[in-house]
Amino acid sequence: MRLNLKADNIFLFVIIRILFPVIAVCAISFAVAEWELRESWYLLILYLFLSLLASFSPISTLGAKLTLNSAVIFSALILFSKEIAMWSAIVEVVVIWVTFKSSWEKALANAGQILATVWLVSIVQTGLVNQQIPILLQDSILIIIFWFTNTLLSAIGIQYFNNYPFKRVFYSMMKTGSTGYLLLMFIAGMGTRLIQSFGIHAIIPLTAVFIAMAVVFRQYLSSHRELENKVQEINQLNNSFLTTMAAAIDARDPYTHGHSYRVAYLGKLLAEKAGLSEKEVNDVYFGGILHDVGKIGIEDEILHKKGKLTQEEYERIKQHPVIGYEIVTRAGVFPELLAAIRSHHERIDGQGYPDSLKGEEIPTMARILAISDAFDAMVSDRPYRDGLSIESALERIQYASGTQFDPLFAELFIEEVKKMVESGEMQEIIEKTKKNVAVHT
Repeated sequence: MRLNLKADNIFLFVIIRILFPVIAVCAISFAVAEWELRESWYLLILYLFLSLLASFSPISTLGAKLTLNSAVIFSALILFSKEIAMWSAIVEVVVIWVTFKSSWEKALANAGQILATVWLVSIVQTGLVNQQIPILLQDSILIIIFWFTNTLLSAIGIQYFNNYPFKRVFYSMMKTGSTGYLLLMFIAGMGTRLIQSFGIHAIIPLTAVFIAMAVVFRQYLSSHRELENKVQEINQLNNSFLTTMAAAIDARDPYTHGHSYRVAYLGKLLAEKAGLSEKEVNDVYFGGILHDVGKIGIEDEILHKKGKLTQEEYERIKQHPVIGYEIVTRAGVFPELLAAIRSHHERIDGQGYPDSLKGEEIPTMARILAISDAFDAMVSDRPYRDGLSIESALERIQYASGTQFDPLFAELFIEEVKKMVESGEMQEIIEKTKKNVAVHT
């Protein structure tokens, strides 16, 4: 097989392709050598059944589907031996391999990581027993080690086979499934000790607890999905309302038709480039759509004037951020967009309007939209002038960086637009601008 490895992947290659399979082979070899099959064959059958049942009876939680395999493996470890636990782990690996039709490489890696986990936990267990640590504390330590080791090694495997960043994979696994995973493990630990103390009859209340958990999780998940659907319906309604408002605003002036969409589109690109969260990016986009809503309150003779505005007319135009702010405030909707509506004409040097805010006093979304708004205005044609070229508009943004515009956002915007020019995407947007065609995401 031909391998094309980068230097930073060699470590992962050694772990996944060499170390994990070696661990799997060694663990199985040592376990087979120590098994007394005549005495434990019924346990093998029992844990074969339990492992199969656990594999095909997952419990659905909000972040993930959890199987009881780890609980079954852990019960075998503390009730009987690491050999029985490894047998249960191998059954799980085979089920995953057959069910998902994964490759031998993935199956061996999966076997290596789960058997390494069992092996490590069994070593720690021996040490704890020798120290005569109380059972409850002993089980808690073993559960945490089992959970952390299994999660860590699984994340390494996912990183290697799917080329995902390790930190993102590990954080996601810890965030989405850890609470339910640990809860199942602790219940399994307590249930196992009950069976150990009171016999097989204790499995009845333990089974009842797991069934109750499955029902509760299922009901909670169903309710959560219903709530998500309602929220999605509300968001779609809000989006439709905002789109209609933007169209109504732009329709008042045929020369700026589509302006709100373009400002929103470019603002969203800049917000993404700046590394804002998904919610912040969406707020910037919808803030861009609604930023000029106050122009509804500006007289037609001023908005439609083909010549240069008088000082009095310009002062009236400068009222549109306040008018928009008051409209949305009185409506009691979209409070998260108020900053975009009121402050998109503020300047870093404090010479903007309506509040003469300075520097970081200006909300982030307003600093972003100030750039996309100015850029679209510069490159768009007007009755009294032709639009500037992209290069000239970017030069003006560069010149005004640190005075009119936030220098960090200005630099990112210029960099992003230049990339879009090279790819031809910006020219397409400009052509749509000249043809008065709205840009949609």
